[in-house]
Amino acid sequence: MKCDTKKANNESYRFFEEFDTYERIVKSAENVNSVGINYLGILEEYDCDEIEKSCYYFLINNIASTNESPHIICEQFKRIYSLLKNRNRKGVDSVKSKNNDYAFMNYWLNDKLSEYFNITNLEEKLYNMEKSYLENMKNLYQLYSIKNKISMAISEEDETGKRASCLWYTKECYAKYKEAIINCRGECSYFYSLIKEFKKKYKEELSPFSEMSFSCKAKELFDLPDYRAVLKEHESIQIIRNRTLSVLLPMFGVFLMFKISDKFTPFRQYILEKIKRSKNILFGEGERDNEFLSYTSDDDSSIYNNGEYNISYYNVMNY
Repeated sequence: MKCDTKKANNESYRFFEEFDTYERIVKSAENVNSVGINYLGILEEYDCDEIEKSCYYFLINNIASTNESPHIICEQFKRIYSLLKNRNRKGVDSVKSKNNDYAFMNYWLNDKLSEYFNITNLEEKLYNMEKSYLENMKNLYQLYSIKNKISMAISEEDETGKRASCLWYTKECYAKYKEAIINCRGECSYFYSLIKEFKKKYKEELSPFSEMSFSCKAKELFDLPDYRAVLKEHESIQIIRNRTLSVLLPMFGVFLMFKISDKFTPFRQYILEKIKRSKNILFGEGERDNEFLSYTSDDDSSIYNNGEYNISYYNVMNY
């Protein structure tokens, strides 16, 4: 049993040709929320060892999950098995249909278990899928799912008179369509061909019903842009954004320097005032000392001169 990570090939996307069938199977499987010990027999081609107690193993061993309980996912997968083996294959290529089943199961398992569980190989049909390819498939799956929601919303508007839900879903689809194109990873050439196919189906299948809708009367709502136009627009936005950042970042740096300078200016002024005040005090005392010394020196000189004169005069008088 191999557990190698593989790139999704073109056949991995083939189940989208029967998307409506697989979506119904998923909705049915997701209604399963408990472990069943008994299990209906399945075709030998899909046979697995100990299928009846396989999900019970997850339950009794309490294998933790950050998303759903593993034993529930296991039961849902068993439900998908059961529905696939009982589906009507009349009028279709049985080999191609079964390969589509494998491709769908592989996608579903990778989507459910990719974050915390490794997928063991089943006849080399199920394998760990590279994250980039899984993300591409998830985006395409969501687009088809939204398309079906729009179709349902239009029919509900016609029956109940409810409005706005169709318009909301078309906006969601437009945003998801651009996101899927822009975020494509890995080898995108085949993925873009599937995007073109979705664009075509989206317009052809939904635009004829625009006249029946209250909120989606404009046929332009179902006209998605070409993937090349989306990529070109995204590239232009990135160029403008990079140029804007190259101008704004230096300006922001200069502004930040001024802001920091202004912030520390009061403190700087306070320090300078303290230094100046201390300097004035020190130099002021020195000047007063000099003045005092100068005053006493002058006074002594005066006394000395006068004293010498008086002494001489006194001596003369006495003499």
